[in-house]
Amino acid sequence: MRLGHFLKAAEELQYAPSTVTLQIQRLEADLDVSLFVRDGKRMIATEAGRWLYQEASVLLKSIGAMRQTVSDIAAGDSGSVRFAAVEPIASQQLATLVADFCRERPRVELTMEVSGSRSIAERVRAGELDFGVCSSPPSKLMLAFEPLIEERLGVMLNMNHPLADRDSISASDLEGLTILVKEPTCIYRELWETTIHPTRQNQFSYMEVGSFFVIQQMVKAEFGIGIVPIYSSLEQEGSLVIRPIADLEPVVTIGIAYRDKNFLGKAALFLMEAIRSIGRPSLNLA
Repeated sequence: MRLGHFLKAAEELQYAPSTVTLQIQRLEADLDVSLFVRDGKRMIATEAGRWLYQEASVLLKSIGAMRQTVSDIAAGDSGSVRFAAVEPIASQQLATLVADFCRERPRVELTMEVSGSRSIAERVRAGELDFGVCSSPPSKLMLAFEPLIEERLGVMLNMNHPLADRDSISASDLEGLTILVKEPTCIYRELWETTIHPTRQNQFSYMEVGSFFVIQQMVKAEFGIGIVPIYSSLEQEGSLVIRPIADLEPVVTIGIAYRDKNFLGKAALFLMEAIRSIGRPSLNLA
């Protein structure tokens, strides 16, 4: 239609003229309408032909955009990624990494949630999350799990606390003190309670706090001590220190949980590869 001649159209499309003519005839027969009328050697589009040309042009542009989007998704430059991670690894190690990923791949729609290990594993299994950074999921969920790092629990103390000068703390040192712990579904709370023998639980006074940041601020205000993972970045120079628990050494493995790599898009796989870097020897975990 644009060229006004079937022969020129055939040359541009690299088809035989008879093929172009045959396809037009078939289209006209299918629509039961004339799309062209002959004017000497030229073919002039009818009103129906002009309308069809305009609509087809829009459709072809849309198909072109769809092809490009699919290609970008396949290359990991577009698409969406939804994952979740436990605290404090989410804020202390993943936040900067995720920010860098978003700068490198601005067309990827990324959602990062912060939740507990149990909830993360269940939502990965349900397909609500592409993957999670959490503790090892229960075997019944049938998830793949790649260990990244081992985290140890410690005691967060105000620098003015009598125990702050010690290199390590024993569990007996904490008897009678107000201990700030996370909610029962938190893996670090579970680790603490399974490490301390049940018969000794009543020797401690607990206060449940739903955020490591709030625990940090309460310890800073000299109210209680916190049970937290040992991260130097959670300490505050001149205000807070974290000491290991010498006689218990509770350890939890944090890693990447996912259903099947075949279900994951390229962008999700790229992000998972970036997250694996936190478990490599070149990066030091306090």
